Amino acid sequence: MERFASREEAGRLLGEKLISLKDQNPVVLAIPRGGVPLAFEIAKMLKSPLDLLMVKKIGAPRQPELAVGAVSEDGEPLFNDSIVKFLSLKKTYLNQAAKQKTSEIQEQLKKFRGSKKTENVKDKTVIIVDDGIATGATLLAAIQFLRKKEPKKIIVAAPVAAKETVEKIKKVADDVVCLMTPDNFVAVGLWYEDFTQVSDEEVIQLIAESRFMNADNEREITIEDGKEKLFGDLTTVDKAKGLIIFAHGSGSSRKSPRNQFVARELNKAGFSTLLFDLLTEHESKDRSNVFDINLLAQRLLLATQAGLEQTHHIPIGYFGASTGAGAALVAAAKSKNKISAVVSRGGRPDLAKEHLKKVEAPTLLLVGGNDLAVIPLNKSAGLQLKTSRLVIVPGATHLFEEPGTLDEIVEYAIEWFNEHLPEKKETSFPKEQVVDELEGRAHSIKDSHSWDDLIASVASARVVMLGEATHGTEEFYSIRRHITERLIQDHGFSFVAVEGDWPDCQKLNDYIHFDKGESAKQIMREFHRWPTWMWANDETALLIEWMKNYHASFYGLDVYSLFDSMDYVIEFAKNVDPDLAKSVQEQYACFEPFARDEKSYARYLVKFEEGCRDDVIANLRKLLRLRIGEIATKSPDLFSAQQNARIVAHAENYYRSMLFGGPDSWNVRDHHMIDTLDMLLKHNGPDSKAIVWAHNSHIGDYHATDMLQEGYVNLGGLARERFGIDQVALVGFGTFQGQVLAGPAWEGKATVMTLPPARESSFEYFCHKVAEDLNTKRFYVVFDSEARSGNLGTRSYGHRAVGVVYSPHYELKGVNYVETVPAKRYDAFVFVDKTTALKSIPTGTSHLDLPETWPGGV
Repeated sequence: MERFASREEAGRLLGEKLISLKDQNPVVLAIPRGGVPLAFEIAKMLKSPLDLLMVKKIGAPRQPELAVGAVSEDGEPLFNDSIVKFLSLKKTYLNQAAKQKTSEIQEQLKKFRGSKKTENVKDKTVIIVDDGIATGATLLAAIQFLRKKEPKKIIVAAPVAAKETVEKIKKVADDVVCLMTPDNFVAVGLWYEDFTQVSDEEVIQLIAESRFMNADNEREITIEDGKEKLFGDLTTVDKAKGLIIFAHGSGSSRKSPRNQFVARELNKAGFSTLLFDLLTEHESKDRSNVFDINLLAQRLLLATQAGLEQTHHIPIGYFGASTGAGAALVAAAKSKNKISAVVSRGGRPDLAKEHLKKVEAPTLLLVGGNDLAVIPLNKSAGLQLKTSRLVIVPGATHLFEEPGTLDEIVEYAIEWFNEHLPEKKETSFPKEQVVDELEGRAHSIKDSHSWDDLIASVASARVVMLGEATHGTEEFYSIRRHITERLIQDHGFSFVAVEGDWPDCQKLNDYIHFDKGESAKQIMREFHRWPTWMWANDETALLIEWMKNYHASFYGLDVYSLFDSMDYVIEFAKNVDPDLAKSVQEQYACFEPFARDEKSYARYLVKFEEGCRDDVIANLRKLLRLRIGEIATKSPDLFSAQQNARIVAHAENYYRSMLFGGPDSWNVRDHHMIDTLDMLLKHNGPDSKAIVWAHNSHIGDYHATDMLQEGYVNLGGLARERFGIDQVALVGFGTFQGQVLAGPAWEGKATVMTLPPARESSFEYFCHKVAEDLNTKRFYVVFDSEARSGNLGTRSYGHRAVGVVYSPHYELKGVNYVETVPAKRYDAFVFVDKTTALKSIPTGTSHLDLPETWPGGV
């Protein structure tokens, strides 16, 4: 029977089911002790506060495991009347048992919580977590107790439960999330391989770890405006960078889950926050007050003065939403106190009217890509502001309710406030701080289990991208192979997509699924496009042979195979229909004069700009319109033919753009790769999960590098935009020194070269210092919101990128380094202090005169 390996695994699986609740800023409550390890994992994934919900089962006399009822923190028991009646239990026994259990609860609370305050759950979504549900007695008592605290919603979550109990709980909870409800339930422990009792010490440790560092001080403050009293929630953090005051709009309040979520993330990033109701409850019922910008601004100025007094005059920033954004800009223009920065989320800055030109504070305007009515209003307002930036978040609507969009808002806001709120200037580069931050997060690699935390941190994503700092380092390939095998075997990932040609990778995929070929190495010996070692190597061969046992697929994402893909389409058409074959050949005949020479075709485009574009697009349309039921072929053949037709079209565009320089050819290539990845996910089904192997320059988010300023996009950044940040995990790789396999020039012989020590003050240099301090050869770090608020997420460092063409001599000139903010470019980073060259499989090669784009063929 199917069982959970441990409570931790069950918690992570539950977390995946609950991830859509993240933007509601829920509170996670664990039923001790068994529910705590699961709740900890869930709280970590949802970035939510974790607390305990103390409930004790009241057992029958001489049968303590038989629950006759339960009691919670308030001492009010809830009994199962049918069992009480059946056992003829007296009230004196029941009252005495309830009193004893209540006393035990109070003792345990002191032990578990320590000085930590109970989480406030009023008007909030609450997730109650236990490791399993049998009779449900404890949960029913917990829900009864919790209802008195007026939460907005109660959700019960457990990995396994008795079917009839779930139906019973659904009647009193708002929702129940359960992974399994087996008919033969019997007992919770049967559904775990490891059901070791959770100790008090473990509960204390997990609760301590879950405490948010930002929640040093939370309190309600009152602000008076004449006869009216207004209320705000002030959260102060130790050594705060500034105070961010929220200006809610359109009737929203300080209890808004979206604003609370943003505030909590700002707290983690080192900012104190004040969520303040600009209108009284009575005033908010009059819709006209929501648009009374002068009244809202007046209230915001009062809140600003109160906030300054409470926080000892630290720098102030405003975070405005909807009409509140207009009020924030008016207040910024009128305030006698300096307002350092303003962020508007889905705002109406246009409502500030004539005050816009008087605003000195740098203003960030964040608007959803689907918020069509508000975009032009922000554009117009931005032109009137002295310092502003407009960011349109793709796929987002006005309230940013789509998965991952609110995370993007948080990242932009933190970056803006970090940049514009004044800070104490460093007299020198904080080298020691960077090393300390890395050391505090470093996981040394001692054995295969050392990778567990990294794998757990990325396994919930739908797309995991594994990078490389070079195309010729053995360790990068072997580590990626290990992580890939674990993700496929343990976490249900469906396929691997690599920075390689579709036709060559399709041969390997056919070998995996249909035994087409003698071995993976034999197929790789037939690869001919330089540099063949990228995929014709020992590590990739081992992965392909392993994948045969799991029937996972292997695809190429790249765009180079113009003529090979053309050959495939023609051969497919011949096997399907003579008329189709004739039509395809006639239109691809446009390329015949160039004798399979891409450079010759590119020269032709100088004189004849249209080239063969119309012909390849016409063929692409024909192939995409084919239906499986109307042709005598199998689905994989049609799918591959359609993809090869896409490649012909995109490759033609790639060579066209490469001829004229600039970022266009790079962008054509990465747009093709993201479109291919998207298509593969759809082709493999709604539950499919992908692993991508590509260079760091492709998978590390371009927004966190100097690529953005130069007009480049890349696969990792586009994936975050298309699928959502939570659905994409980006893992970068790097090394300090060693050897690398590369060519001295394009089409040059594959050569083992010395990779010199990384230059001082580069990211690799600091990683090397960590390796020395920890006496380790390999380690990794996982970047979370705390890391993104420190030096790793606010400063840029030179980060080495080596392509298939490499000259160590250029290292001295600073070539091969990309300015990078590590914790924003990646979700995790793997470092190998000294690396060795990749072992290639001998192949024949053909020539491609046009090299890949910067840097050096990546």
